[in-house]
Parts: sequence; C-alpha cells; structure tokens
Amino acid sequence: MMSFFLCLPIFAQQAQEEETTPIPYAFPQYRKATVTMMFGSKKEVMGNIYLDGSKFYFLKDSIAIEAGLSNVSRVAFGDTLYMPVDTSLARIVATDRNKMLICIRTIDKYKMKGSNDGIQGEDKRGEGMAFFQLDMFSSMGFIELNPENIDKTKLFPLKREYFFILDGEIIPAKERPVMKRYTKAQRKILKETTEDRFWSWKDEESLVKLLKLL
Repeated sequence: MMSFFLCLPIFAQQAQEEETTPIPYAFPQYRKATVTMMFGSKKEVMGNIYLDGSKFYFLKDSIAIEAGLSNVSRVAFGDTLYMPVDTSLARIVATDRNKMLICIRTIDKYKMKGSNDGIQGEDKRGEGMAFFQLDMFSSMGFIELNPENIDKTKLFPLKREYFFILDGEIIPAKERPVMKRYTKAQRKILKETTEDRFWSWKDEESLVKLLKLL
C-alpha cells in the first residue's frame, strides 16, 4: 500500500499579530533613564516614551516635560539603548562596526482612525479612542493597569518602522531604498539572503542578519 504525503512550504514569517497597548506609553510608569549628552556628560532622570511620535518625556517637580533631543546622544532604560532621530527616540536593535539597525515604535494613527484599505477612505471604528494626556500621570508618574479591566476594543494599535544607518545616512529598511545603494553584482549577493523564504523585510531577526552583509 502506497502512502502519499502533501508537502506544503513552511514559512518562517507567518501572519504577524497586531501589536497593541492599553496606554500610549512605552512603560506604565516613569522609570530611571540615563541620558548621555553629545559631549559625553550624563544625567539621571525619571523618564518615559510617549508613543505618539516616540517622544522622550521626563519628570521635573512631578511635571512631565518633553525633552529636546538636539544635544542628546543616547538614552538608556536599563540595558535598552535609544538614540534620537529628529524629535523621536529610536531603539538601537543591533550594531555592526559603524552600522546600525534601529526601530521607531509609534501609535499607528491610520489604524486608530479606523481606516479601511486606503481606497474607500475612513470609517468610524476609531472614534472615541482619544489619546491619554500627559497629566493623567500621578505625581509619582504611575498608571495602574489591571489586565481584567482593560477594554480591548480601545487598545492603541502600534507600528514598528525599521531603519539602517549606513555611512551616517538613515535608510528605511525596505528593499528598494537599500538595494539602490549597491551595484548589480552586490545586489545579487544580497538577494541570496533576502529572497530566502525564511527571510522577511518585516522581521527584526531577518534585518539583523542583513545588517552584517551591508
């Protein structure tokens, strides 16, 4: 008796679950952050990241203040390191010699508005999802979260945008912007990696592997 097996392709990248958060902040409370300035000096503050634009806020006399980032080199929350990109904080995902992979995580306002596929415009699903205001933090900078009481219909949708820093230039981690930097022969070598079925431009681990080849 013969047995037949149906072989289906196995993909490393399955449909990714939508990332959400009950509050538009990276942390439920302000926590110690070490800020390194451009000329090397450091200061300790109680900070947080406001995900509406990935803004860096710190407490001064119990008041949340947005930090100017023009003179900031790095911000560390524990072992996680961030760097300024314009007015946003980007998490440093990986480094390789003088190259970097960074990620900016923000609220996806397009999804929050209840937009459709971009063809038929916006519907009303996102109404009532007003942003938390900064003054909703108590004097201790804390928001108490009870998982049982979280209204899952009003979670904030998040998006992650990845960038490579190559030769001091910030390049979106997408095929066209990356590939156009290289010759035809170089692109052929890179595509041996990017066209592998287990590799994805939307996957962080995949992008880390590519960083080493750039």
